[in-house]
Amino acid sequence: MSDSPILPEDETVPRDEVVRLAAQFIEDAQTRADVLALLAFAELLRDVPARVSEPLLGDIRYTWWVEALEEIRDGRKVRYHPLSAALSGVAERHALDMQVLIDAIEPHRLQLDGRLSLRDALSVADKGQAAVLAQAARVLAPTADAACLLIPARFHTLATMKVAGRLNANEAGAEEGRHLYREARQSVKRVPSALLPLVLPTAVAADLWQGRVRSALSVRLKLLWVFVTGRI
Repeated sequence: MSDSPILPEDETVPRDEVVRLAAQFIEDAQTRADVLALLAFAELLRDVPARVSEPLLGDIRYTWWVEALEEIRDGRKVRYHPLSAALSGVAERHALDMQVLIDAIEPHRLQLDGRLSLRDALSVADKGQAAVLAQAARVLAPTADAACLLIPARFHTLATMKVAGRLNANEAGAEEGRHLYREARQSVKRVPSALLPLVLPTAVAADLWQGRVRSALSVRLKLLWVFVTGRI
């Protein structure tokens, strides 16, 4: 695991400490920075509702990012934000499919309507978050099949949204959590070692779902164990 510092106030990295810790298993510094920029973008999309005072402002933010990514896609001058600048560099270095990232924004707008049904939350997770994660996989291992990331990404996204109070409590109970976790455990076994840093946060998502809090040391040890064994 790399010991290079990551500043949580940097808008080109995720605020989620577990995601940042997972990325430390990526040895190459530039590759790690590129992956973190994509993960920060995924986090930004997921957390827009928590950063605005009313849905219209959230809709404006999503539209701003659609237009920024279209500028990157089309090779035009890109409107400035630390993250848009970082994503422009990532796209250039790794030939990202910008249309996939653009399309990933739309399902996140569902969050602006209030607490989500499980069906809508799955749309956010599968069509939004997992789509961005698949582009991060292209950075880490261009020839790897990113389809194996879908179910682990789904569980981590739903657990995070549950903690934030964005899921309908009647549809996100303990039984559903156990079912999603079993699926995630099986799927992680099929994730190539090169892509494991992208699914390591799933290892502690069960704690999120159940409202448990691990110590910082326990989180680090859990991530290390999953990275070494490929199992959660």
